[in-house]
Amino acid sequence: MENQNDDFLMPEKIQTEIEKKVKELKDSDPKLKRVFPILVEGDEDEGEKPYYIGYFKQPPFPAFSKYLSLSQKDQAGAMRELAKDCFIDGDKELIKDDSLFIYGLMPHLAKIIEMRKGRLVNLSNAGK
Repeated sequence: MENQNDDFLMPEKIQTEIEKKVKELKDSDPKLKRVFPILVEGDEDEGEKPYYIGYFKQPPFPAFSKYLSLSQKDQAGAMRELAKDCFIDGDKELIKDDSLFIYGLMPHLAKIIEMRKGRLVNLSNAGK
């Protein structure tokens, strides 16, 4: 898992736990191509856990289509629906708790819908 914040150095124990869980999830579902673990720091002064981890998959076509449709009216609501549709395992509080979702999970959800690199190949003779 990439560190999204350079100031937060993830302990090796947590890194190992996440890697083990990702392997377990992939082994349990052969159709699962990619798993995106997202770690959000909790606020222990407010009674939260030290950290929350959610495991997400790339959205299947129906979920992505729903996200695109909802995002025309309500971007935050669309992101929450995307999170619900793509959640595989982990701490559901990341989706249910407004603070954890808006200020922790939501900024990282774009990773699960990030486009692959590609380009259009120009086959016309006009450009030659």
